Amino acid sequence: MHSDSHPGDSTTVSARNFTALWLGAAFTNLADGVVKLTLPLLAVSMTDSPALVAAATLANTLPWLLFSLPAGALADRVDRRRLIMTMAAGRALVLAVLVGAIVLGSLPLAGLYAGALLLGTAEVFADTTRMAVVPMVVPRNRMESAFAKLTATETAANEFIGPSLGGLLAAAGLAVALGAGGVGYAGALLALAVMTGHYRSNGHPGPATKARGLLTDVREGIQYVWQAKILRTLLLVAGVASGCWAAWMAVIVVYAIAPGPMNLSRAEYGLLIGALGVGGVVGASAAPALTRSLGRRVVLAGSMASFAVLLAAPAITSSPRLVAVTTVLGGAGSGAWNVTYSSLRALVVPDQMMGRYSGVSRLTSWGSMPLGALIAGLTAELASVRAVFWGGALLCALVLAVTLRTVTSPEFRRVEARAITSHEPAPARPRRS
Repeated sequence: MHSDSHPGDSTTVSARNFTALWLGAAFTNLADGVVKLTLPLLAVSMTDSPALVAAATLANTLPWLLFSLPAGALADRVDRRRLIMTMAAGRALVLAVLVGAIVLGSLPLAGLYAGALLLGTAEVFADTTRMAVVPMVVPRNRMESAFAKLTATETAANEFIGPSLGGLLAAAGLAVALGAGGVGYAGALLALAVMTGHYRSNGHPGPATKARGLLTDVREGIQYVWQAKILRTLLLVAGVASGCWAAWMAVIVVYAIAPGPMNLSRAEYGLLIGALGVGGVVGASAAPALTRSLGRRVVLAGSMASFAVLLAAPAITSSPRLVAVTTVLGGAGSGAWNVTYSSLRALVVPDQMMGRYSGVSRLTSWGSMPLGALIAGLTAELASVRAVFWGGALLCALVLAVTLRTVTSPEFRRVEARAITSHEPAPARPRRS
């Protein structure tokens, strides 16, 4: 595996462009946090079936499974900034339609699922592409700090401020909450418009080859990841953990909201979900320092251990305080993992493969989320909500064992060494690790 990424084009690497990208991500994730809390609440107001409630999360996350690969391939072909802006405008439009239907009292459950599916599809293309833009606006020697800043902001907005605000707005009305999400996407659109330069990959297909199909690009991306043994393994374990995370998210609303065992109000539920963001900000902000002092292997293994604790807690207790504490811990693990892994990936994947690699990464780490939500809904319906938490905790424990074996291997040490010492851009086709 080659170990360097393209260092960025001098016409796009600037503090202004990173700040605009950063602000766009902040607005987008703030809106995401509001919307993703509101969709299950809207489902709960329309049905008391755990499976049908979980289906809202399933519809919102299913696009990660369906479109991650083509989204990554498209990101390597088009202007990446324009693609992100198009997705922001699309999400604002979908929310406007949903708000109108709620106000008119004409939103069926199927309409909620359709809206969740469209919002999720736009998220796939926008988020996959954003990961490919970061190395284009940030100098190589500031990559880890840039990812820490971006991840902390995204986590705070998506998992703390957004859900907390969403819970308060939902108390005023679900249409109000969704409308606020639309305003957030509009703000992201304006922030991205400030960026200067062109954001097409330096290694995108030229005129003679541009007509080749997306399937060819997708196949090259899969081949690249498959040959990168360490990154491939980390992607797979992250995928399993993400599926367990989605299972938790899909049914925790049933477990938490009164008359569930935790007996929380809507606003209190928003604060519980916001606890993920509190931990995420702490974990993401501390990740660079932890990596320097403890090493990537310890940070990655510790992060995976926190996921097992997150899942196990509600299986053992319904105490809001104890569940909230472990939720903070799980969020911290997520933030630390995202920064540590993303910075490593940015240093070892070449620019012309960044979009496709990001697509494969999102497929494994996010594409497992609809599967987790589906399994969680069925398990809760046929057995119990607690059974979902127990199953997720056991899976995360198994994944932790695989992670420990991977990060202590000689191959992992070699990947880290290449990331530190390499300086020249790498071609798209990798050698075997």
